[in-house]
Amino acid sequence: MKKALPVLAVLLAGLPLSAQAAPHPKNDPASVLNRILAVLQTDPDSASDSCVEALKELHKTQKIVADQDTDSTNQDAAVARDVLESDFEETIEVCGADARTMCRTRAETNPKLPPLCAAIRPRPQADGED
Repeated sequence: MKKALPVLAVLLAGLPLSAQAAPHPKNDPASVLNRILAVLQTDPDSASDSCVEALKELHKTQKIVADQDTDSTNQDAAVARDVLESDFEETIEVCGADARTMCRTRAETNPKLPPLCAAIRPRPQADGED
């Protein structure tokens, strides 16, 4: 997938600004996906076709939601946000698998990966957290 780098860069740009600029790791879907994409951007050719397609779908849905949010009379906005949430979950699952594979197979040979891989490991939740 030689075209993965430009696709990942464009799709990352489509993520909410808060996800790209988050100073502290968060568990909201955009932040989780941002950390996964940071791993994949170290070698964009490692992103599977499924990951790239999921990112494209997510980007399309984000645009639909953004367009609908500007129209306060739109009744379909809630449905579009539900679809967006589902697209985030799908993309996190598919691209997360690619990122975890990179972490398992290349972390020792790429000095950029260990801190990025540490950021995508699930953190145990404290009591009372959802």
